[in-house]
Amino acid sequence: MMKQVLRGLAVSGAAVAVLWASSGLAEAAGFDLVTASEAQQAAQAERTMPPPVRTRSLPKPDAPAIKVVSPSAPGTPVAAPLRIEVAFQPAAGAKIVPSSFRVLYGLLKIDLTDRLRQHATVTENGLVVDGAKVPDGQHRMFIQVADDKGNTAEQEVRFRVGGAL
Repeated sequence: MMKQVLRGLAVSGAAVAVLWASSGLAEAAGFDLVTASEAQQAAQAERTMPPPVRTRSLPKPDAPAIKVVSPSAPGTPVAAPLRIEVAFQPAAGAKIVPSSFRVLYGLLKIDLTDRLRQHATVTENGLVVDGAKVPDGQHRMFIQVADDKGNTAEQEVRFRVGGAL
């Protein structure tokens, strides 16, 4: 009796594994958002470029707002694969155009948009993606979005992967 139960569990366990893999849930384990080569190129650009002149510009009153929910605390190390969660807020009377969403990486502004879109759904409200693999080190991304009135917004996101977690 016990062998039959165990044999049944083994078969159902295998069936679950096949269903899980074919359902796309296996991708939840992670995907390469930034490659080691891209991270090295961006780090090299950061080292060789002169420090930027810091100016503070006020956002246009009718531009959309981009709020980075995760990774949150800048400077606090995060573990990869990471969760990226961003909220969009249009100005009054406007709607976010999800197809305008872009994510660029580092000073070289490597376009990661298509890679991210394969694993996330971008809506008028924002996006959530789990399992973004990023190499250890300092990272900088630029998130861009526009509304149906032609107003655009860009939000810089800096985070560190690895180190003392």
